[in-house]
Amino acid sequence: MPKDETSTSNYTGPIPDPDILTAKEFWEGTQNQNLVLPKCKSCKEFFFYPRIICPKKGCHKTDIIWEVASGKGYLYTFAIQHVAIDGWKEKLPFVTAFIDTDEKVRMLSVLKNVDASQPQSIIIGSRVEVKFEYVNDDISIPYWEIINDK
Repeated sequence: MPKDETSTSNYTGPIPDPDILTAKEFWEGTQNQNLVLPKCKSCKEFFFYPRIICPKKGCHKTDIIWEVASGKGYLYTFAIQHVAIDGWKEKLPFVTAFIDTDEKVRMLSVLKNVDASQPQSIIIGSRVEVKFEYVNDDISIPYWEIINDK
């Protein structure tokens, strides 16, 4: 999938150094604007953060596959960040959020296109969708936006 020109920006945050052992597929997915998540072939459950063993209780198998996820979910909770280091200082204040994906995976990320100065306007339980910010030819950073999809 071609890069979304609307998500291209002058990214100033930290640039990840993908761990080939556990996260290569995740970062390759972001290059194509896909949220790719690890899934255990044994218990059929998705999980996150990427690792080589299934973290689900009673499973702990190492037969992990990667699948393109829906890229949609719900806002579980959020926080307004007023202090940051490095390139994030330029973005203050900004919103970080825990997202519960439709695949029942909880992810920590940035919630964009919301007004951090008006936290009462950000509704827990809102439907969200993943977007990607182009950093370079190897990295696109996932973030989430509230959508009106019910």
